[in-house]
Amino acid sequence: MPRRWRALGLTNEHVLEAVAKMGYKIPTPIQRKTIPLALAGRDVVAMARTGSGKTAAFLVPMLEQLQEHSPRVGARGVVLTPTRELAMQTLKFARELGCFTNLRVCLLIGGESLDDQFSSLAANPDIIVATPGRLMHHLSQTDMTLSQVQLCVFDEADRLFEMGFADQIKEVLKGMPEERQTCLFSATLPQVLADFTSAGLHDPYATAATSTPPP
Repeated sequence: MPRRWRALGLTNEHVLEAVAKMGYKIPTPIQRKTIPLALAGRDVVAMARTGSGKTAAFLVPMLEQLQEHSPRVGARGVVLTPTRELAMQTLKFARELGCFTNLRVCLLIGGESLDDQFSSLAANPDIIVATPGRLMHHLSQTDMTLSQVQLCVFDEADRLFEMGFADQIKEVLKGMPEERQTCLFSATLPQVLADFTSAGLHDPYATAATSTPPP
């Protein structure tokens, strides 16, 4: 089984072991199309519906690229989602896929204790999974920095823009390095998202896959 995933460019044995543990035998179409691009450092715009295996399509290469916990202060990976429910689901997947690594993941969403989130940030997470509003709150109220971010993912990007988070997203990106890698996963591509993609991404590679349930 790992041979099919190794063929995508994966080399981290800890990540491959977690993929096997989760029962992911054959990469789905969106995983086959996007993981090699992400590992190559390309900006990606991927059209993928729920059930296509898109969460693993961006978490697997993120974990592969980050490798292990860094003592340097500042998260290196950020995943922005439109709802707290989706963020919690993404956190669960990130912990499962990273269970054999020492990478630290932090969840920043509304409706949860700020003190607990301050404690999580103080532990110097490698990856932050967040909703835009709560992430902006921490950026404005603490000394939190995004200056070390290497990879930023927008999950369900169409919903992020449809729900009015465009201004917050632009503010968040201002705190990230210009040379960061950006990946968008979206079910549709409304004009506002297309305009953002043209302005905010570097020569993005666009790909799409039909919705097929992960193995």
